[in-house]
Amino acid sequence: MQEITTEKLSLEIDARERIMLAARHVFARSGFELGTVRDITEMAQVNTAAVNYYFRSKDELIRAVFDDGLKPIIRVRLQALENCVSQASPDLPTLPSVAEALVRPLVELSSGEYRDVMLLLMHARTRANDLTAKIVVENFTPVHEKFVDVLSKLLPELARSEVAFRYDCARGAILQTLVDLAPAVRLVAGAAHFATPNDEVIVARLVRFVTAGLAAPSAG
Repeated sequence: MQEITTEKLSLEIDARERIMLAARHVFARSGFELGTVRDITEMAQVNTAAVNYYFRSKDELIRAVFDDGLKPIIRVRLQALENCVSQASPDLPTLPSVAEALVRPLVELSSGEYRDVMLLLMHARTRANDLTAKIVVENFTPVHEKFVDVLSKLLPELARSEVAFRYDCARGAILQTLVDLAPAVRLVAGAAHFATPNDEVIVARLVRFVTAGLAAPSAG
């Protein structure tokens, strides 16, 4: 995956790759509904026929952009969870270590070339349509199931549905923090001089927050 560093994409990249990079950038900034094929073709320096040739439709282009962006993230997240579990074997991993397996891959992939992917995920979470909801379910169900399986063993007092709910809340908090959409820490009075933290500080803060949320007493 390559990062867009100029307004127009280099013609040295083949047409299909230019379309993919431009589409990821346009959809990340404008969303799936407002991001147009015209915006994409102008950035990629191709005509509409090229989009139709490689992807057949805007929906198929959206699917291709998601598949290209999500698979590396999912692979790293699954590996982090597997490492967490294997290192604790034969015992169960600790809750903070599982929280870190959830947090760290997203933090480390939240800048540079993957920032657009994080924005795509936020659009899919907050403004989902039938297509994007289906794509997210298809891609993320295996990793979600594995995280909830491990968390359910660590939190046996909670129903699986409650564990899944808390896990989903944790994912939302992480994603919101990483895409930096009007962060409250810079909006709240008295926090104006908050320094931008590095990745390790973000990981530590999010792990503490996520661990506390997952382990909170049951309201029932």
